[in-house]
Amino acid sequence: MTSFTHGTISKRSLFALLGVLRLFLAVAAITVITVEIIEVYMQKEVMHLALFAMFFLICNFQINLSRHTSVFKKEERISRLFILALFSLAAAFFELVDLGFDQLTKNLKSNPLLTTGYQSICVLETAVAILAILLITYSIDRMLVTLRSTAHDHRTVNL
Repeated sequence: MTSFTHGTISKRSLFALLGVLRLFLAVAAITVITVEIIEVYMQKEVMHLALFAMFFLICNFQINLSRHTSVFKKEERISRLFILALFSLAAAFFELVDLGFDQLTKNLKSNPLLTTGYQSICVLETAVAILAILLITYSIDRMLVTLRSTAHDHRTVNL
């Protein structure tokens, strides 16, 4: 009886944790987008390479997850995780593009004749950064949903 109770509590905790992670994901996305917008006004590079590395690692994690065919059982889930990994990879490369725009704006900032170009690149840089954050947020959110449904399919497994 205690094994059954312990397993039920563990599974409920797992489902609650996956739900909380989705909430934290939304908060993290809003925070990073806010930092990206503030970065434009401060004219500083804050975290592009760190985000690139993190997004690339998430992509790698999703690809590795998609290899576990015995756990996911459904080809649709495996394919979904692989496609979500491509979204993560795109987000990682958009962060590198954002870093390139940062370098370009540093060079344009010093020339007063190129003020319009500088402002346009700043807006484009912010748009690319927000797109990267939205892509990775979507990818992680859908991955968490897939993991939760997979965990639900394995609810008969004792922990």
